[in-house]
Amino acid sequence: MDLTIRDFILLLFALAFSAIFFLEPYHVARIEKRGIPQIAFVDFESYEITGDGVTGHLTGEKAEKFMDRLQVSNAQLIRLAPRGEESVRAKKALFFLNRRVELRGDVHLEKEGGWVLDTQRLTYIIDKKLYTTQGFSFVITYGSSVIHGKNLHYYQKSGKIKAESIDAKIAEEDI
Repeated sequence: MDLTIRDFILLLFALAFSAIFFLEPYHVARIEKRGIPQIAFVDFESYEITGDGVTGHLTGEKAEKFMDRLQVSNAQLIRLAPRGEESVRAKKALFFLNRRVELRGDVHLEKEGGWVLDTQRLTYIIDKKLYTTQGFSFVITYGSSVIHGKNLHYYQKSGKIKAESIDAKIAEEDI
């Protein structure tokens, strides 16, 4: 039995028409489990771009997007802040949907002008523009001055700092 072109086209049309009614469309299941990442990036860069240009640059070894947070390993963030450029590094950075960033493990915050903060845990509350160590100890260096303390609250917008258990060695040239 030979198929003519007309019969072949009618057969293709019938197969396509039956596929529309009888086959289920392809879909991707959304994972709703908290412990399993929805998406992951390796060796990535992300830029924060506003009307003023590039205002932030985030790099990391690995980023995993969960339902409630973005988790970045070996994160480095450079951004323009109200009082100049800030750079922060940490072994792990957690960006939460409730507008909070938690930095964990060898946190190093450096501000324009040589001000440096080192701690093991630092939380940044975006709406308040507030850095806090939440009970963890910290070391701030500025020139030859060294300040040790605990439970730091650094208000980024005003530049005010509150802390407990302060032990400071202030160099005269830094005053």
